[in-house]
Amino acid sequence: MAGAFGNKIAKILQKNPKKVIGLMSGTSADGIDACLVEISGTGIHTRVNILTFETYLYDDTTRTAILETCNPTTGAVDTVCRLNFYLGKLFADAAKSIAKKASIPLTDVDLIGSHGQTIYHMPDEKTREKDGDSRQKTEARSNEAASNQRNTAGFGKEFCGIPFISSTLQIGEPSVIAQETGITTVADFRPRDVAAGGQGAPLVPFADFILFRDKGNGRVLQNIGGIANATFLPANCSIHEIIAFDTGPGNMVIDRLAELVSSHRHRFDEGGKFAAQGAVNERLLAGLLAHPYLSKPPPKSTGREEFGRPFADNLYQDAVLSGIKGMDILATVTAFTARTIADSYKQWIATKHCISEVIVSGGGVQNTTLIKFLAHYLPPSMKIHSINDFGIAPNAKEALAFAILANETVSGNPNNVPCVTGAREAVILGKIIL
Repeated sequence: MAGAFGNKIAKILQKNPKKVIGLMSGTSADGIDACLVEISGTGIHTRVNILTFETYLYDDTTRTAILETCNPTTGAVDTVCRLNFYLGKLFADAAKSIAKKASIPLTDVDLIGSHGQTIYHMPDEKTREKDGDSRQKTEARSNEAASNQRNTAGFGKEFCGIPFISSTLQIGEPSVIAQETGITTVADFRPRDVAAGGQGAPLVPFADFILFRDKGNGRVLQNIGGIANATFLPANCSIHEIIAFDTGPGNMVIDRLAELVSSHRHRFDEGGKFAAQGAVNERLLAGLLAHPYLSKPPPKSTGREEFGRPFADNLYQDAVLSGIKGMDILATVTAFTARTIADSYKQWIATKHCISEVIVSGGGVQNTTLIKFLAHYLPPSMKIHSINDFGIAPNAKEALAFAILANETVSGNPNNVPCVTGAREAVILGKIIL
């Protein structure tokens, strides 16, 4: 078996360029981003040529299942089990579809890199304890949550007698992807970094360094997905000088508030049109900016555990009780995302470095109101660009990043960034399914 494994990997490594599909489903759980790319070389010698990109949206049933599974008060172990294999099939279908779109036979694709779908992310004990507080608040306000007490009992430093240990869980079974496509698949990238003492996130900065480092300009790569994350590349930097972290919520809270404000007629605030009709409530914004995650120094990462549906629902209920109108609430949470991004630069980057450019990617690029708020909160000297200006579709970057990470994995190269994640050492991320 070792010989068969080695022969198959060797065959992949002999290809230059390789055709690689990157697959990504983010915290917004909107769908699967698929990017088919040609990759030559490895490390700083990597060169990429994007052949095509597409987002394959989840239907309402699938998205609801993902969101409910991510919530400890509604998720259950049998659902995680089924959803893991079901999403694996959807990821495989996305890989097949993107190859078809490019008119490339699956047999010509050398590798798939799949991030999967994060279900739960607990990189450190403080996150877990704060999340426990959030759950208690949610349970006190919801009879449904109280009826699901079995899912939350014992939450704390121990669960069922098992001591707390840093952990993370992504599903979308890679064995199904490999079986359905016949393509060697690399997946489950985060756990190795967590095992090495890191946050398991963010992982995209490795690809940001390869694609966007610049000799003359200090650049922030700002992704605004469900969660917003920033990668700062100082001018002429080495990989050890990268600063990267999750800045806080991206579209996640905005999307949920758009659902609530529109009585569930809309999944998200298209173009920021609803927020544009409201006014920022400065008192509500100040309360949101007091969230403890925002003052926590990097390395740090976050997700639905802190800014998911319970957070948004509680925020909405409290704001309505305070007499704040729906559009004003939506305008305020849109400003909240922009302020957390701008404030994070001021607090953790600009004190030591010059930021010349901010290159924005992710679904947030389409929210005109959000980008206007961001421009308002940032100094005029920081030029804001869409990643479109660099030939990459806004939703393609993270899928592209996992294609690049998969290429490093099969090449035997460490592909985390310890100064970013807090890992004790550089390690090779991902599990290889032949």
